[in-house]
Amino acid sequence: MIGYLCTKRALAHELLNYLDEDAALFQECRRTVFAAGEPLLKRAQDAGVVRPDVEFSDVLQMLAGISRMPVNDPAQVKHVVRIALDGLRYRPQP
Repeated sequence: MIGYLCTKRALAHELLNYLDEDAALFQECRRTVFAAGEPLLKRAQDAGVVRPDVEFSDVLQMLAGISRMPVNDPAQVKHVVRIALDGLRYRPQP
């Protein structure tokens, strides 16, 4: 998903020059993303592998912010996503 967000930045910027943020196109995209992502997050929470206080919109905000990082190496973005998803707290491997 992060790769998709990074590559679509210019397209989104251009679309926003012509469409309102609440345009039907963007609303449908949001509905589609939430329809796919919310059940995945819920299953992960039910399995105990994701914090129960996280909402899907939190995940999207985190990934959107990371996708805007000014980096030259896509591997750096992927590394930061892994850090964000794992958390900063050290957890020794069992």
